[in-house]
Amino acid sequence: MTVCADRSPAGLRALRWATAEARRRALPLAVVATDPRRARSMRRSTFAATLAAALGGRPDESLPTKLRRLSVGAAALVLPATLPDLGTVVAEAHCPVVTVPAHDPSPAASRGPIVVGVAPWTAQSVIALAFQEASDRRAPLHAVRVWSEPRIDLGWLRPDRIAEWDTAEERVHHELELALSGWTIAHPEVPVETIVVQDQPAGFLLALSHRAQLLVLGRSVRGALLASIAGSPVDALVRGARCPVMVVPGDGPPRTTWLPTAQRARPSPAPDPQAGSGRLRLDHRDRDGVDDVGDGSRHGRGR
Repeated sequence: MTVCADRSPAGLRALRWATAEARRRALPLAVVATDPRRARSMRRSTFAATLAAALGGRPDESLPTKLRRLSVGAAALVLPATLPDLGTVVAEAHCPVVTVPAHDPSPAASRGPIVVGVAPWTAQSVIALAFQEASDRRAPLHAVRVWSEPRIDLGWLRPDRIAEWDTAEERVHHELELALSGWTIAHPEVPVETIVVQDQPAGFLLALSHRAQLLVLGRSVRGALLASIAGSPVDALVRGARCPVMVVPGDGPPRTTWLPTAQRARPSPAPDPQAGSGRLRLDHRDRDGVDDVGDGSRHGRGR
């Protein structure tokens, strides 16, 4: 496990969180210090240059590049939520990234649930990790699906529009239950509550973060360029949530392009409980940035 820490409140909290997590998992902990004065001094040091060359790095290596390199093979990369290059590191890391806020958690949060945001295109590896975290912490799991359907106008309460709305909501419930079904069988010890709501994803999940132990999200199915233009809800969550936020990458290395792929991501099939603990095959086409929890402008389709 690797943690990037500085002298800020968020940096100190990230260090404490990573230390406790490494102890809980019985993992070694690597600490990356980001003191600007020490960094300038180290860049001028001949010894630092020699040591960096021996370790395969560079004394003038940028922080995002260094963290991306250290994320290869790491169990998790823990960062303060105030890190200037947070978005870049989250988008390019090879392992799950946990952002830790500067605020102290509320007393209720230590006994709160693990919250996972589930979209139609969320990879099964994201849901699997959320269940594992809930099981390890002996905490309940709240699976959240935030959706919208602007084509159905309830401004006029006509029977046909109400019926369309009910049908759409029922379909969302079914998709969420299908995504969770295999993992509820694999983890019968985890109490699961499903939450389906028509709302703005960022605002709703920010509210839930006040009483959560951990918020688990997946990487985006959109390119970073479109995410920056349209605004990804996770950009607000990794910096504004009151609890630690874990962003889970999909299979394969991070994408280097800023543009989305030609094929949209598709919902991953639920795991087969008869298949044992073998690696799941994920049907996930687009893995840059961070996962969008809401349905976007049209139900069941990405942006």
